[in-house]
Amino acid sequence: MLFALAGPADTDNISPAIWSVARDGSPVVVCVADVAVYRELQKVWWREECPNVKVISVVPWGPRGQFWERIGRLRWNRWRLKRALSQSDVRLVVMEWKEGIASQQPSLLKATVRRWSADFFLQLQFSARDLGIPTVALPHGHSTKTTIILSEHVRSEMEKHSGKLPFADRDSHTAYVFASDYHRDAILTNSSMSGVNARVWGSARFNDAWVKRLYEVVPNVSLPPLGDSQRRRVLFFVPKWQNLIDRQATIQLISTLGSHPQLQLVVRGHLRASDAALSDTEAAALRQASVVMMSDGVSSPSLIDACDVVVDVDSSIAFDAVLRGKPYVRPRYLQDASVRTIWDELGGAHQTDSCEATVALLTQPTLQPAPRDSAFDEVVFGGSGEVVLSRYRDELRALAQR
Repeated sequence: MLFALAGPADTDNISPAIWSVARDGSPVVVCVADVAVYRELQKVWWREECPNVKVISVVPWGPRGQFWERIGRLRWNRWRLKRALSQSDVRLVVMEWKEGIASQQPSLLKATVRRWSADFFLQLQFSARDLGIPTVALPHGHSTKTTIILSEHVRSEMEKHSGKLPFADRDSHTAYVFASDYHRDAILTNSSMSGVNARVWGSARFNDAWVKRLYEVVPNVSLPPLGDSQRRRVLFFVPKWQNLIDRQATIQLISTLGSHPQLQLVVRGHLRASDAALSDTEAAALRQASVVMMSDGVSSPSLIDACDVVVDVDSSIAFDAVLRGKPYVRPRYLQDASVRTIWDELGGAHQTDSCEATVALLTQPTLQPAPRDSAFDEVVFGGSGEVVLSRYRDELRALAQR
């Protein structure tokens, strides 16, 4: 079985599936197209349990689309890649959600160029198809939304394609896996995917079994000690701005919390850093507010472990707080009211409607986790962790034996 990883986000979400397949000794190949991820996988804890996992670097030679990156693609032309798949006896190719190759009828010239210089993940799909190897697309995240976010980009794409997101090419994957029914339904309703290959297996990343193991090995993070008047350490994850977030109100809330004498505010960006970047002016304002800014190199689990409460708007990392029994606060007023989430339906979050309400909540003498519906774990995570991870293992193996 071969897994292809593009970056930190899909690695975080797909590593549990690799572990679930490989921990009984089954041979697994992992191709990694990111330098930092490749280095991380040399020392990650689960590799010690899975010496049968072979990690191969397919890191590009330069930024996407530039000369050396395009030249570097020749290393993985279709002839060579098919040869490598055959020699390794690969029976299944697994990658993150990506565009597929269904219904593509390029010109002879384009098809010839693509055969030699398509990017690695596209070339991998073409090679697998030529050899009759099934491909599976696994989630590179887990949605908290029960609707799609109609951002400017999404609206533009839908307008160009008769009101649907142009996802029909995803039909080429043997299985296109979702973590939850509600996310599958939102995507299928608003896209051109047929849904014939859609599967719901639960969340490999967010479940009680994987999170327990993950947090047993997180490194300690060095944070300033609490001041004399500070009673609580609050972790704030910067949201992805394109998700209909009120940026000005968000920066105002962070500044207000950072300046409050009873709180120590720790701020961390998103795994997709460019989506949640702060301007120089914003960063300077937060430093003046005594906010503790953390670099992207510090893991989110380490920070969650070190803090008392998590504040976030729409990232799936909030599920970690729920699974770890930590209070989670969602200032829903920071996001457009058109966005509906699983927190609205099943609880699990303290949702606030103003900056003042958020401050009042976070400075209460005691703050317990918000109650959640009894169906929450089944609906959101897919059940218990061992069941979910076994499902990933069994379903992937069944597809490999087709």
